[in-house]
Amino acid sequence: MFLEIKDLKVSYPEKSYSLFFDSLNVNEGESVLVTGRSGSGKSTLLNSINGVIPNEIEAEEEGEIKVFGLNVKSSTIQEISTKVGTLLQDPDAQIFNYYVIEELAFGAENLNLPKDEIISRIKEVSELVGISHLLNRETLRLSGGEKQRIVLGSILAMNPKALILDEPTSSIDLKGTKEILSNLRRLKDRVSMIIAEHKINKVIDFVDRIIILDKGKILCDVKKSDIREIDFDELGIEPLEIRSLPERRRFNENILEAYIKVSDGKRLIVDTKIELKKGITALIGNNGSGKSTLLKAIAGILPSNLKFSGYIKVNDREISKLTVEERGEIIAYLPQDVDLMFTKKTVKDEISYPAKLRRKYNEKVINELIRKFNLPEDQDPFLLSVGQKRRVAISSLLATGVKVFLLDEPTTRQDWYNRKMLGEELKSIDASFLVVTHDPLFVYYYADMVYTMDEGKLGLASPEEIIKDYYKGD
Repeated sequence: MFLEIKDLKVSYPEKSYSLFFDSLNVNEGESVLVTGRSGSGKSTLLNSINGVIPNEIEAEEEGEIKVFGLNVKSSTIQEISTKVGTLLQDPDAQIFNYYVIEELAFGAENLNLPKDEIISRIKEVSELVGISHLLNRETLRLSGGEKQRIVLGSILAMNPKALILDEPTSSIDLKGTKEILSNLRRLKDRVSMIIAEHKINKVIDFVDRIIILDKGKILCDVKKSDIREIDFDELGIEPLEIRSLPERRRFNENILEAYIKVSDGKRLIVDTKIELKKGITALIGNNGSGKSTLLKAIAGILPSNLKFSGYIKVNDREISKLTVEERGEIIAYLPQDVDLMFTKKTVKDEISYPAKLRRKYNEKVINELIRKFNLPEDQDPFLLSVGQKRRVAISSLLATGVKVFLLDEPTTRQDWYNRKMLGEELKSIDASFLVVTHDPLFVYYYADMVYTMDEGKLGLASPEEIIKDYYKGD
């Protein structure tokens, strides 16, 4: 038996129970998908299984968890990791070495394995996850998908009996997602797996069971053959198939027109024209294609080593020479790392702050945003989940009344319910949104226009083209 859970209760300081199971068993060799809305308890469950709770994260834990017969509560994380490897959402949090080959050897070296055995394992896992050509590369220069494969390889080099994967594709482009999931398919017969993932359509083919969590409890635990009986959309979970054709809005007047050239002195990183109308314009493309650089150029916050040339007009007003502060009265920018935006001690104060700076504060608007995005108004923003933090940051921008919004991956690590809420909220606002995203479902249901980006240049696509590729099943 891989996993045995009995009478489990987990609670965080000053909170009610976040997880409570009577029992849960996973057989050796099984692959199980764990899903549910944000806050349903997925990460708490995974962190309880791998010993992060209570060894690293402070929490009250009752009951019993065993992995391959090992009692988790009385074991160290190091002992548990010899049996269960964990792949986190953010690969950068698990990479410690400068070169790929050093990273692959790192875990195995800590097990005090003989040099010949380590070399043999590196060769085997490199071929298994498709990274043999990356062994001498610097880890800092890899794409998000490549980094995830490196971390997966370093875990497999320790020869665990099971894998825990916490939203392994959440921050990766469509190409990287395919790479990671392709590797997981190949691993199915080698290790047991528990996968927490919102992209159900992409993982359902190679799991045996699906467990749906809701408010810390098991709402549903079924075999893959029975999943068609579940209405995922109704549960706020990404649907298995498209059920309706959204109405496409048509806007004629350009709000923003720009020609953006960005170079680092050696090469052009971005060289393209862009037009934004009212409504939602999605921007998709592989990691490293220039999407974030384009947004930063428009917002006026490029790093000092990059040079901008061209023009940016909003409502026919040239703004490229304005300061960041002056541009901020016209354009609102949401970075990928939303922690950089937080300065206040409560959610409500954080959402209110930018609006107060612009003298656009409206108590009714603030309260409605807090309600719509299901946010705890008196809690410290830094103590929220990644998804909640992103919703706080988005709300703080929406409260300002600015008419041009640049949102860099606002759907990342959001469940389908909250991605829908975001889409509906953006559609209701009389403004122009440029949304960088790796989420084809969000693009299909909410984008009025779609740009694709490749090597710093933009092209046009339709939402139907984007979703067609996503649901191919490859």
